[in-house]
Amino acid sequence: LVRVFWRGEPLSRAVEAMEARGIDPDSAEAQLFGRKLLSALTEAFGLTILEGGFFHADPHPGNIFVLDDGRVGLIDFGQVKQIGARASTTLAKVMVALAARGAGGGEGEDEAQLDEISRLALELGVRLRDGSPREGPAATAIWLFDGSVDTLPGGFDTNELSPNSPVKVLQSFPQELTLVGRSTVLIKGIASRLGVRWSLASEWAPIARRLLARQSAARSPFGAPPRLRSIVRLLGQWAAAKLSAVVLALPPPLRRLVAAVALRCSKRGSSPTRQLATQS
Repeated sequence: LVRVFWRGEPLSRAVEAMEARGIDPDSAEAQLFGRKLLSALTEAFGLTILEGGFFHADPHPGNIFVLDDGRVGLIDFGQVKQIGARASTTLAKVMVALAARGAGGGEGEDEAQLDEISRLALELGVRLRDGSPREGPAATAIWLFDGSVDTLPGGFDTNELSPNSPVKVLQSFPQELTLVGRSTVLIKGIASRLGVRWSLASEWAPIARRLLARQSAARSPFGAPPRLRSIVRLLGQWAAAKLSAVVLALPPPLRRLVAAVALRCSKRGSSPTRQLATQS
């Protein structure tokens, strides 16, 4: 049953829709939209996977709608997946551990940190073939959730088609994570198309910390803390949507000028995981 009508275009036809509106797909305006799309999908899947535990399991360009007001919508929830509370908690711990690793500055590998990431990956149900490097489970987690890295521990390659990819040594993979992996592959692909180094772990870490903090507070005799930050975040999202609608209504020359300024500010204010990838 269709309960809501959304006016827009699927992501698979985004280039044609941009050209029809006089927007160059290689322009600052298109780049700014791409970054907005990346952030929106990252947050949507992070919230539904980690906090909601019930998420869209068939994300592809035909199921992602770009609405006329600039918002991004997900359609066709014919395939969804529920992730259990225990797996969600372990996955949240993986995000926090990976984000902490990424914040370390890359000064060599912390063996204890890698062992902890591997332990959590094994707890999720990741299993590798006999004789695989001990860093294999950690490398698999990093490959899935941190697209900002150039190399993986244990001599593994970030390219999933490489014979040295951690995918090649996987013996079994939990079904819940297989469907989560669809989301990560989609988001990593968009980031790669934009030339942006994007760490899902770093982006999902705040959501993961909130989940773990609420679970900890629920076990406390004092109960859970007020969710003021959630309210502020929702207000910010509402304001951003209103501003986006105003910008879309501007004449094309003025709209392009605003987009160029906003894109420069976005690049200047990005975290290290969001910086544009440099040419080798």
